[in-house]
Amino acid sequence: MTKKISRATAVLCATLMIAPIMAIGGVVASSGAGAATPVRVLTCAGQVTTKPSTYLLSCADAGAGWDAMTWSAWNGSSATGHGILRQNNCTPDCVAGMFISYRSTVILSHVVTTKKYGELFARAVFHYSVNGKAKTEVFDLAD
Repeated sequence: MTKKISRATAVLCATLMIAPIMAIGGVVASSGAGAATPVRVLTCAGQVTTKPSTYLLSCADAGAGWDAMTWSAWNGSSATGHGILRQNNCTPDCVAGMFISYRSTVILSHVVTTKKYGELFARAVFHYSVNGKAKTEVFDLAD
């Protein structure tokens, strides 16, 4: 003998069977949904940012920085950008010096973990040329 099941009973049974699967799937989805905070740089104003187009490297005297930076890579261990390195030549002294601009490539690296800001890039290495001679300049970004 065949028993007919009402539509409401069938829906209730299906819901009770599917609910635990959905709950497990929901937990898995929610644990993977939160993206990790990217590695950032700390500004002179005490703010953290990613992929800044303009950045001040020398907070004390504003003697160096980058401008018009575009980033071709930014990940958890390094970042690579192309733009302008600006530096005061400090000739005859830094007060009277002129800012010189160099087309350059910068590589950010040396990730440090801080309690206040999380992971930060701690080093910027610039590669540029002056009169056809390759130059490299290193700046510390975070203590």
